[in-house]
Amino acid sequence: MLDQKMGAAKCYICLFIDNFKGHTISYQPCHIQMEYFEPNLTSFVQPLDAGVIQCFKAHYRQAFCRQAIDLDEAGERDIYKITIHEVMLMAKEAWGAVQPTTIQHCWDHCRIQPDGRGTDILPRNSHPTHKNSEAWAIIREFATNADTTLPIAECCLQDLLKDQYIYDDWKTALDAVMRAEGNIAQATEAVKQLTTAALR
Repeated sequence: MLDQKMGAAKCYICLFIDNFKGHTISYQPCHIQMEYFEPNLTSFVQPLDAGVIQCFKAHYRQAFCRQAIDLDEAGERDIYKITIHEVMLMAKEAWGAVQPTTIQHCWDHCRIQPDGRGTDILPRNSHPTHKNSEAWAIIREFATNADTTLPIAECCLQDLLKDQYIYDDWKTALDAVMRAEGNIAQATEAVKQLTTAALR
């Protein structure tokens, strides 16, 4: 229907979508060119998935746990009971706790702003940064702490390494943590192997 209307209006678009299987259709549109992102690119092309949603969820979980503790201390039997209204208030509080700088870092990480922010590549230094044990401590923190988002980990690496920080140098390690999707044991093991190889 939309494709037909676009054809009548002589309108053509390119639609970029992720490779989620539910996004496939059984026909080929004439006026809509569908371009699918490569696998495992979500956190690199969608700012919300680069850390904003994770940060929001962390704040929400914190508020929910605080309420459960309060109910427990009040002697309530069902400490996890919650109303829709309370959920909405907690969600509002959680979103309010997401800092503008977090959102900015997520956008910078994805490097999709039209003004080019986040696209500068710093000059490569002859000293391999992978030998920096403090940098690997940041990666381990990213792997084990749900509050440490990808943009936060990147900022910590940039603050530590200064002009020696080059995203591509750390992409493999950062990707390994992101692929674990919250599985701390898997992320920790991947980082351990990479750290061992780098510090030999």
